[in-house]
Amino acid sequence: MPSRRGGGRRTRRSVEESRAGSDDDAQVEDVTRQIGVMELVLARFQRTNPPTLADTEGGARAEAWLVQMEELFDTVEYAPEKRLKLAELQLRDDAQRWWRSTVMTTLRLRMSLGR
Repeated sequence: MPSRRGGGRRTRRSVEESRAGSDDDAQVEDVTRQIGVMELVLARFQRTNPPTLADTEGGARAEAWLVQMEELFDTVEYAPEKRLKLAELQLRDDAQRWWRSTVMTTLRLRMSLGR
């Protein structure tokens, strides 16, 4: 009969590797599910034909855009964090540059304050 020495180690290692693989599979499934949900939200949002905002001149135009976006979001009942991300997608040109600059300035300020 062949020696069984060391065979248990291989089995233990295989079980641990299998568990790690299962954890990886679960993470992949979770990410895939989240992507699927995001794609559905984005597709639904785009079907509403949301307005875009391209410039930062003229507060009345920006205010009208904001009112339209809020009405749209209230109609489809999106959560606040989704509203922000979807609204960002509708910014163009100067408005998009302004928003990115505002976000970066806010992040720098928070970092300097240690928050």
